Amino acid sequence: MLAGSADVLIFQFESMIKRIFVAVLLTVVSLNPSLGQRSLDSQQPERKFEEAMSHFRRGYYGVARQLFEEVKHTVSDEQRTLRSDAAFYEALSSSRLDNDDASFLLERFIDDHPGSPHLSHARFRIGELAHESNRYRVAIRWYDRVDPNDLDRDVRLRYYFKAGYANFMEEEYDKAARLLNQVKDVPSDWWGPANYYYAHIQYDRGNHQSALRTFTRLKNEPGFQNVVPYYIAQIYYMQGDYDQAIEYGTPLMADARGVMRTDLARVLGDAWYAKENYSRAIPYLSIVVKETKTPRREDYYHLGLSYYFVNDFEQAAVFLAQVTSSEDDMTQNAYYHLADCYLRLGDKQNARIAFEAAQRLHFDKAIREDAMFNYIKLSYELSFSPFNEIINSFLQFIEEFPESQHIDEAYRYLGQALLTTRNYRQALEAMERIQHKNADVYRAMQRVSYYRGLELFTNLQFTDAIAMFDYSLNYGRYDNTIKMGALYWRGESHYRLGNYQKALADYTQFIETPGSRNLPEFVTAHYNIGYCHFNLGNFSAAGQWFRRFLVQNDGRQPAKQGDALNRLGDTYFMVRDFRNAMTYYERAAALPEGSPDYAMFQRAISLGISRDHDGKIRQLNELITRFPRSPYLDDAWYEMGRSFVAKNDLNEAIRCFKTVRDRFPRSRFAKKSMLQLGLVYYNTGDLNQSMVFYKRVVNEFPGTPEAEDALLGIRNIYMDQNNPDGYIRYTNQIGGFARVDDRQRDSLSYVSAERLYMSGNCAQALVQLQNYLTSFPQGRFVLNAHYYKADCQFRDGKYEEALVSYEFVTGRGRSLFSEDALRRAGQIHFRKENYGRALDYFKRLEEEADLEENRQEALIGQMRALRHLGTPTSIIEASERVLDNPRMAPEIVREARFLKAKAHIDLNQKQRALEDFEILAENTSSREGSEARFRVIEILYEEGKRTEAEQKVFDFVNRGTPHQYWLARSFIVLSDIFADRGEFFQATQYLESLLENYTSEEDDVRELAQERLDLYRRQVE
Repeated sequence: MLAGSADVLIFQFESMIKRIFVAVLLTVVSLNPSLGQRSLDSQQPERKFEEAMSHFRRGYYGVARQLFEEVKHTVSDEQRTLRSDAAFYEALSSSRLDNDDASFLLERFIDDHPGSPHLSHARFRIGELAHESNRYRVAIRWYDRVDPNDLDRDVRLRYYFKAGYANFMEEEYDKAARLLNQVKDVPSDWWGPANYYYAHIQYDRGNHQSALRTFTRLKNEPGFQNVVPYYIAQIYYMQGDYDQAIEYGTPLMADARGVMRTDLARVLGDAWYAKENYSRAIPYLSIVVKETKTPRREDYYHLGLSYYFVNDFEQAAVFLAQVTSSEDDMTQNAYYHLADCYLRLGDKQNARIAFEAAQRLHFDKAIREDAMFNYIKLSYELSFSPFNEIINSFLQFIEEFPESQHIDEAYRYLGQALLTTRNYRQALEAMERIQHKNADVYRAMQRVSYYRGLELFTNLQFTDAIAMFDYSLNYGRYDNTIKMGALYWRGESHYRLGNYQKALADYTQFIETPGSRNLPEFVTAHYNIGYCHFNLGNFSAAGQWFRRFLVQNDGRQPAKQGDALNRLGDTYFMVRDFRNAMTYYERAAALPEGSPDYAMFQRAISLGISRDHDGKIRQLNELITRFPRSPYLDDAWYEMGRSFVAKNDLNEAIRCFKTVRDRFPRSRFAKKSMLQLGLVYYNTGDLNQSMVFYKRVVNEFPGTPEAEDALLGIRNIYMDQNNPDGYIRYTNQIGGFARVDDRQRDSLSYVSAERLYMSGNCAQALVQLQNYLTSFPQGRFVLNAHYYKADCQFRDGKYEEALVSYEFVTGRGRSLFSEDALRRAGQIHFRKENYGRALDYFKRLEEEADLEENRQEALIGQMRALRHLGTPTSIIEASERVLDNPRMAPEIVREARFLKAKAHIDLNQKQRALEDFEILAENTSSREGSEARFRVIEILYEEGKRTEAEQKVFDFVNRGTPHQYWLARSFIVLSDIFADRGEFFQATQYLESLLENYTSEEDDVRELAQERLDLYRRQVE
């Protein structure tokens, strides 16, 4: 503060006087040694006291102190007054000499002589000693005990100044002003300092006119003339007399230095700013900002606005950005003008951020209104609404400012925003809150609910997706294209849930709607309708729709083309039109993208049924040669053997059946082949070999239809050998289902339970099935009973109980039920987190499955189990096997690619992970795609590609996602990018926006954002 300069002058003056007194004293003593000698008369106390006073008055305090001390000790008891005076002046002399015992002597004097007239002088002097060592609080305590009326005039004036100054330094301004007022108008050595500090107090209190009058008295006073003018200039400015401030202060700038220069520059700059002469203000305000160690926010604010008003928006933005560290009206106004600067510079992104910050504050309603509107408008123009800010903000604006000049424009933008939003769930919630809906709102509700349904479908939430498509279809009259899309995808949802009749109705309505022919789903709908009829057993209708699909598709979707040809062949096969069936199977076999091995196998079967056994054998041989890894190989060898039997080429038949038995021991055709071997050897007359294979079937596959047939063959052999007793002994030996008397009861008990199961009455079926298994644990139908029992329990959610029966079925080798049992057992173990057991079952399923769907389930199950217990390398291998299967559903392909990318990350193979993440990131509607987009951003940032990462964040915003967590995490990376570049304003604003608009409290986003925000705010400070 400027007040300090006068303080220094006063104490320099006092120190100089003391040095002069000491020098004079030493000179006098050295020139007049007789002063140290005493006459006989001087031994009298009164004379000695007068001599001491004489020395005291002349400033010879050392001699005086010695004499006063002698008087004090030699005076008689009757001369108490003289002793008191001598003690006082002894202590006073000590204080003049700056002796260490001065305060002690003065205090002892006060204690020993409580009635002395010198008490106030002594107390004042003790206060001065404390004052001189800057112990103002101690000084004030002594000053307060002084009665000014007991002091001499000069001492009294000094007392008023010293006491006033001490209180000033302790910020007791009221008391200081009263004391200084006693001396400021009286001529004395203290007149100047008293006026200065009195004026300073008035200045601090805001009594500018009083301060100005007092400072003006000092403007030519030595010691103050270099300080006072700055105060005068400031007071003129504070009084609003800007012309006087400028006129008075401008000449002073030439010689101003240090703090005075920056203070005066601030006065002049602010004065020109107040006069709206911004070009004249800028040079002075620039001095303040550049030369002040810690400029005030107001300095940046005035300089920034000055540049703004002279249209230098780039410089204005630099300084206005420094103002926003507090939440007040200045910050709100700075944000508002900062936003306009960015707008004029063409930087809409940062303008949007600044407008958002301005509207977040409520100090100036007009600024908040305009800032909010511009923020929303820019968010719409930039398609920036990651957390549905646009719609919610427009609704808030309309509610808060219904009389705004922007209200019509706000409604127009709201309508457009509703039609273009990508944050569908929250947008729909917002639209439901609109009290008075017009056609634009209903049209938007139709569109938004449709796209919300697609999001749910993408994430396999088919039931919820159907509800959204229903919602959209309620407003189908507004947009026919959206209506058709809702019909198609509702049909897809029903199909995924197995509701084929409902799916059929939606697909049919879709293709019958005018305009559907122009949509890409039109052709696929024909294919889907064909499958609906096929699954419902309407083979003739299915064939018609598959043919329509083939005409419409014209080979553009090769995998579907091949599949449709196979299904067409199946429809003819099912109605025993084998000629047409073979035609379509042959066409399907020519398409490698379909399932040519299946087509070849089915064509061979058709040839066999048509009694063209040579043609069948040729086709099966071609299948075995062309597709050595086909799942139909065991089927092919078995069927070839049957054809050789039909041709009576029994040696070749035996070769084929033995191939099945040896190469595919776990195939369901293994027991059939052994049964056939028993039959072939029987027909060749080799009854011993026939008996061997028949008995293997009975022993290895008891209770199966094949075992029943084998038992009949064994009976025939015993009868041919005229050995019926041998047959009876054999059946008694194996027991169980072979006992003739038990078989009828076994069959009756089982048939009752099976009928209940087939009718869908699982509750009663379970009771009967359990009774059957208890009564006939080795019964003929024990395999069937266990499977039916497990199926009912699985559907009822009793997974533990179902697992017991599924594992019984899987433990009995290949059967009609083994594939389903393996799949279910694997799924149940996976659900129980027994991933190792699940993996084993899915591996068996892959080896044994005849159905393509089950082979797919096997690959998927292995991949998912390995995700929990495998190495990254094994996960990658399993995922690639899934990806190599062209018939996998899109959601499974997405899952496999995601797991593969994550495994590459675990192996620190970021570039390989990045390739898959970028593919997934194209569809941010899915969970995998949303996280993948974030991972791409994260990898790019970690690799130092910050600009590319930043672009990916904004692209993420433009695409939108229902999975807001990953978008929020991307915003945190974006704040890091800005912070790395030193752009802390942008970094903090994005974080504040995130904290305001991201509502979930269930994850770590808000915690991470707050940590970053605190860190970057400290960087700014």
